[in-house]
Amino acid sequence: MDVTLANERLFVLEERLTVDEIQQRAMDKRLQAFGGGLGALLQRPKPEEVTLVAKQRRLEPFWHVAGRAVYVYERNRDYTVPASSPDVEAITVNETRYEGQPGGAIQRTFRIGAREHCRAEFAHESYIDGLTGAPVADAATLMAGPRSELADPASLSANDTIAVPPEHRASFVVRALMSEIMKPVQADQMFEESVTLEATDLYYRPIWAFEFTWQGKGKQGIVDIDSVTGQTRQGKALVSSIKSMLSRDLLFDVGADTVGLFVPGGSIAVKLAKAAIDKR
Repeated sequence: MDVTLANERLFVLEERLTVDEIQQRAMDKRLQAFGGGLGALLQRPKPEEVTLVAKQRRLEPFWHVAGRAVYVYERNRDYTVPASSPDVEAITVNETRYEGQPGGAIQRTFRIGAREHCRAEFAHESYIDGLTGAPVADAATLMAGPRSELADPASLSANDTIAVPPEHRASFVVRALMSEIMKPVQADQMFEESVTLEATDLYYRPIWAFEFTWQGKGKQGIVDIDSVTGQTRQGKALVSSIKSMLSRDLLFDVGADTVGLFVPGGSIAVKLAKAAIDKR
């Protein structure tokens, strides 16, 4: 089996809202920071009671992986062929005589051996949240917008930005992709068996978090603003600083040894399209 690994690329989505627009949206939604439910209906803060105390820009990861598997093979099969008319008792194909099998009240059938020449191809594409492992519904739309490719992951943390490392590494999402494209085929002889990993891209989307306090109540609440889509959600907590420095080895952990763990059976020839990046 030949396995070709794609270049491992790192992208940051560019913000489509200004900082002032983002903060204004957070101020407009600040009451939502203190949740909903029955308690919120009985006791709800007034806008003037809610004060902004902190804000934070962070980058959250999601993966885009795509791959394709191709199998070229042959197998022997018997074909059941109906006679052309009820009076046919036997046929000769390539100097081989085949006797008819009873096929009912009208016509006989003939069982003829044949060699099938086959090609099977399976392709799949996934967008996976790097923190939860769940599918990212709007990923394709996000990727169509402005983005920047980075060579050094350490630059993600510039200007006090918190770059969150993915909980699900490249090996996890690639293994899930492989399960979608590597299918068993019934073959007597295999001529080509190849897997091509067409994309292993890690994207970071910018999120702004705003922390508010409810004066006199001692309560804090968070509003998250996606600065690409403008979507607002109730946040959980500001992320503390990340102690470990992001690196390519930390983010991208798919190599020849790793591939051998989730590609079962046989000898595996791994072609590293990312070799130049690794060497540099």
